[in-house]
Amino acid sequence: MKNVLRLFLVLCIALAGTAAFAQDIQTKGSIGGTVTDSNGGILPNAKVTVEGQQASTSTQTNDQGVYKVDNLLPGTYTVTVEQAGFKKVVSKGVIVNVGRESTISPKLEAGNISEIVTVTDTGGIDQQSSAVNQSLNDQLYNNIPVARSVTSLFYIAPGTTDSLGGGRANPSIAGGSALDNLYIADGVNITDSAFGGLGTFSRSYGSLGTGINTSFIKEVQVKTGGFEPQYGQSTGGIINIITKSGTNDFHGAFYGYARPKAFEATRKQPDDFRIGQGGKLLHAENYDIGVDAGGPLVKDKLFFFGSFNPTINRNIVLGAKNSKLFTLLGEHAARTRTYNYAAKLDWNLNQNHSINFSLFGDPSKTNKSSFASLNIDNTTAQSVLDFGTRNLSVRYNGNFGGGA
Repeated sequence: MKNVLRLFLVLCIALAGTAAFAQDIQTKGSIGGTVTDSNGGILPNAKVTVEGQQASTSTQTNDQGVYKVDNLLPGTYTVTVEQAGFKKVVSKGVIVNVGRESTISPKLEAGNISEIVTVTDTGGIDQQSSAVNQSLNDQLYNNIPVARSVTSLFYIAPGTTDSLGGGRANPSIAGGSALDNLYIADGVNITDSAFGGLGTFSRSYGSLGTGINTSFIKEVQVKTGGFEPQYGQSTGGIINIITKSGTNDFHGAFYGYARPKAFEATRKQPDDFRIGQGGKLLHAENYDIGVDAGGPLVKDKLFFFGSFNPTINRNIVLGAKNSKLFTLLGEHAARTRTYNYAAKLDWNLNQNHSINFSLFGDPSKTNKSSFASLNIDNTTAQSVLDFGTRNLSVRYNGNFGGGA
């Protein structure tokens, strides 16, 4: 009875909320398929158990031998299928991607149920969607060299290229312009409503803030065509970002990164060959340090994940040679400090219903002026940029059918 009241309360809040709740932007995936015997005959009432890092859930095949398990966080799962009079089949390493159904359709062999057939090649396609997309999970980008920003992951997907005028944060997808894309994070539309760019977008500076870096991310899905109807506001591509969640095991990390100017060679740039030189970017420095942690608050039910990652970026610029003032002042350090943070709670009411809360942001601020030769904290610009994003999401995910 308590769970019913909680569910009713959540639905009331959802209906009273903004129009964003009306868009069914996918944040989870599913596993489904058809269970048959070795001759292709359907097997109704076979038990299917899906086990992940948070909990396990079970269902049965219907009269047509079909099953489906919804509401699964992106990640790796084990699927076990058993039926009296047949050998048990265990499919390991089943990858679940956001907004997609992983198809696992085992063929059971006659035998003792205590005998186990293990399947490790579980690759398959989503037979329920016509969308053309690429799913990039943390296993991929943790093992290849990418920049420490979510925007660097966009370019791994086929059909994505530099849009030039839109900046690196706003790629051209499937031939669209830089400001034709739709950006989603944990179900929240983070596209700039005025211009269409990622996060906080400016005509002068491009995308200034996104609130997400790679240490927060579980998966990035880049859709290049055949979008589902719930994805509006785009004639380019769809970028769907899912942040990490806690699991039944406590885990954490402490990390740091540094790129000092001493590690850079002399930069070659167009100003070296101009008569009226307008200044040079001598070096670009980056420093950050971070910590994240996750785990269960209530085993199998309530999970948390949190991360904090402050960063400092410094561009060392030499004043214009045709300007006596800036030549006298010498080098200028344009600095940006950013305090990236993320928090997430996942509450599994039961195997068919869950509530997810996400909060992430990146408050950032530049210095005013930094003339190194005069030891004054300032930048070449005589003003301070104070920007960033803060995004909040509360979602209910449920399956009232309870099975296939």
